Amino acid sequence: MQAGLKVWSINPAAHREAAIKLAAQGLCDFIEIYVVPNSQERIKFWQDCPLPKVIHAPHLAHNFNLADQALRNSNRAIFAEVQAYADQLDSSIIICHGGTGGSPAETIHQLTALQDTRIVLENKPYWQHPDFMPEGDRRCRGAEWEEFATIQNALQIKSCHDVTHTVCMANTLKLDPLQEIRRFEALQPVIHHLSDLITADDELDSHTALGAGQLDWQKILQLINPDTMLTLETPKISAEHLDDFANEVRMLRSAGF
Repeated sequence: MQAGLKVWSINPAAHREAAIKLAAQGLCDFIEIYVVPNSQERIKFWQDCPLPKVIHAPHLAHNFNLADQALRNSNRAIFAEVQAYADQLDSSIIICHGGTGGSPAETIHQLTALQDTRIVLENKPYWQHPDFMPEGDRRCRGAEWEEFATIQNALQIKSCHDVTHTVCMANTLKLDPLQEIRRFEALQPVIHHLSDLITADDELDSHTALGAGQLDWQKILQLINPDTMLTLETPKISAEHLDDFANEVRMLRSAGF
């Protein structure tokens, strides 16, 4: 397993320095940077970190929605900022959500128009969190395996498997979560996202610390390629030390990852 630390582009220097220290201990292999719009001045800050980088495009929280036709122009402008991060930080991966509402056809249209072979599609829960979309069509594009595979095949792009999102989707649709994980794993994802759920039947992602929720990690980890890139999307109690992140990495490695 290559263990990844998730940060936002505007995170404090303490996260960068803690990641470098963890890398020296063999506990952090790369950094996944969520690009907050209008933070281009921070690229040099992350260039000074020697770890490899993965880039994550913004999502609905920053008004980036690839399923919304009305946002085509603003999505392009925001994605240009994302590309600047990927270009200058030598990232071969740009993770994108399929968007919320709209249609799979619109998602395919906008991703095609972005013309970037580094794009990797991430699956989502069936419903968007109401904090990000209190009104309107909250259905996430590419939540169900069939729709995700249709988008991926149309674009001929690789996938990011968010395991917790798969469980949330399965809970909403009353499907077997382990079987749905197997289906997404069959797409041979190049990177994974991992976190826990407060209760095993949650339909919305809570980004709970590993082991603090109810997911059965002994069963789930058996379904995932142990050689994968794996980003932990879990809480960081201490920005200075990231002890919680380090402990979760140790837990995963003790399980054979």
